[in-house]
Amino acid sequence: MTSKIPGKKGGRPAKSLAEKRKYRLSLKLNTKEYFQLKSKSKTAGKNRCDFLREFILTGEVKQRFTPEQNDTLRKICGMANNLNQVAKKAHEQGVWYIERTVEEQTAKLDELLKRIKL
Repeated sequence: MTSKIPGKKGGRPAKSLAEKRKYRLSLKLNTKEYFQLKSKSKTAGKNRCDFLREFILTGEVKQRFTPEQNDTLRKICGMANNLNQVAKKAHEQGVWYIERTVEEQTAKLDELLKRIKL
């Protein structure tokens, strides 16, 4: 059997008073306002509380990435990995060997960046 050491408390560390959310806000909305809030928070990809909290702090709410944008970013990460591998091959075998591969990857990367509009 294990013995507990006094003073060692398990679990997550307590938040400071500045970090705790101890104030509750009650807000009354009519039907139109409620559905606008619900729609805008869904469009932003956030729940209503996070949507309102971000709006209070910054005055605007930025939309999260769409699934299509996430897929494009994943592809860009994969291409970056491929380019690193190509650079390694270039150091090992010479630059002339991989010139065509680099051109193809660069063209694909340009196409993806245009699609995501970074």
